[in-house]
Order: sequence, then C-alpha cells, then structure tokens
Amino acid sequence: MSGDNASKERRKYPRIRKNYIIRFTEKANPALKYEVSQIENISRGGICFTSTVPFKQGTTLSVELRTPYIADTIYLEGYVLESHEKVKGLIYHNRFQFHEVTPLAVNVLEKIEKYNINLKA
Repeated sequence: MSGDNASKERRKYPRIRKNYIIRFTEKANPALKYEVSQIENISRGGICFTSTVPFKQGTTLSVELRTPYIADTIYLEGYVLESHEKVKGLIYHNRFQFHEVTPLAVNVLEKIEKYNINLKA
C-alpha cells in the first residue's frame, strides 16, 4: 500500500493475521447448527471471517474459538458490523465485533496478540 489512507490502522487493537477455526451460530436462533469457518484475522476487539451465509448488520452471533494457547474452547459473543459477498452466492466476508468478553477470553486474545507480535520482532 502506498501512502494513502488505506495504510493507516484505524483499529484500537493490532490485527493478527491467523487462520484459526471457529464455529458460530446466530444467538437469536441457537437451534440452528453451528457453521464451521476460518477467520482471516483477529484482534482483542473482533474478527474477520468467511461464511456461506450473509448476515444483516447488527446480527448477534455466538462464537466458539479454539487456539493452541488453551485446551478449552473460548466462547465469545458480538455482532456483525458488515457482511459482503466475496464469491458470488457462495462466500461472504464478515466483520465481527466482540462485546461482553469474559476474562478468560481476554486472556487468550492477549496471548494471541503478544505471541504473534513477538514473532514479527
């Protein structure tokens, strides 16, 4: 990226480009089975992930995240900021912001950030 505004980081937390696997469902319809997806990046504030379904802005999701930093599954909740088509009718790119993050989840997210930033140094 050149010296344009696209190169400026506008996030509160650093973006970590890792491909962890998540499972998610709409909180308003937990009877629907979880869908498995891969995240494109993660920060302490949220994730970007792909899905086979689009979401309306503001849709609340429950997310299960597994990482090598803890044996247990981390449970997160948040809402969709944006969902747009990546591959026509097949794959959607979703920006998802966490809310009400548990202390355990914060700890894991901080470990992801610290470990991956140290790798770059």
